[in-house]
Amino acid sequence: MTEKKNSFPSNLHGHTTDCDGKNRAEEYILAAIEKNFVSIGLSGHSYTAFDTEPCMSEKGTEEYLEELRELKEKYKDKMEFYIGIEGDFYSNLDRETDKEMGLDFRIGSVHYVKDKRRDEYYCVDNTPEILAYAIEHYDNGNERALIEAYYDNIVEMVHTQKPHILGQLDLVRKFNRDGKYFDENSDWYNRKIDYVLDEIAKTDVIIEINTGGMSRGWTDTPYPSVPILKKILEKNIPITISSDVHAVENIDFYFSESIEIAKNIGFKTVKILKDGKFQDFRL
Repeated sequence: MTEKKNSFPSNLHGHTTDCDGKNRAEEYILAAIEKNFVSIGLSGHSYTAFDTEPCMSEKGTEEYLEELRELKEKYKDKMEFYIGIEGDFYSNLDRETDKEMGLDFRIGSVHYVKDKRRDEYYCVDNTPEILAYAIEHYDNGNERALIEAYYDNIVEMVHTQKPHILGQLDLVRKFNRDGKYFDENSDWYNRKIDYVLDEIAKTDVIIEINTGGMSRGWTDTPYPSVPILKKILEKNIPITISSDVHAVENIDFYFSESIEIAKNIGFKTVKILKDGKFQDFRL
């Protein structure tokens, strides 16, 4: 992909072969150096006892963190490299576990909704078939209830687990092309979004523009949608940009276009992790 002038020189949302990514950690660092990034971070999927396929095991998490510590030292004179994790809501990570693991940052994401009655977790972003199963079985086939429960998990997460970045805010629309499951323009959905954003605005959480759904062919636009981004600006919530990269060639996928989307909405800055802290990157 050809780089444009205003591309964002960082990416904190990345997955390696330690979870469901296709490249080793060092390959991402080398790609970031080649593209003259300011910083790069990796964020392997946190351990969840009920879904081990995309996530790191407990032992695998320790090995991942050790490898990243070694790479941070190895490349300290060439690249600002930050150690992170994508903590699923049901992994129950928080700022204390961040310290224990030696994390520089944590992305908080909701991938599942737990059944109200059974010990069963419904994944909202694995495959269309799995989502269809969730909609059929959650609360007697109530897709609105499933979507609202997803957003309720986000609200609880930002208040109790306090991630630095909120991952893919409206992930529930991943398979909702042409409004297949719900109407994103409906009053109830927009009221729910307003409630969620009002709660996020009470915290210091940064919302990411995430292009991962596009790079893998599921969505036509980044998360969150433009209407939600407009609300985020109105509520003065900070944003950053990531590609939720699972293969090194997508390390800056759709970054220039995302910058233009943000500028057209009215954002003047996005957050970048630099010199060990989140700072404003002027658009």
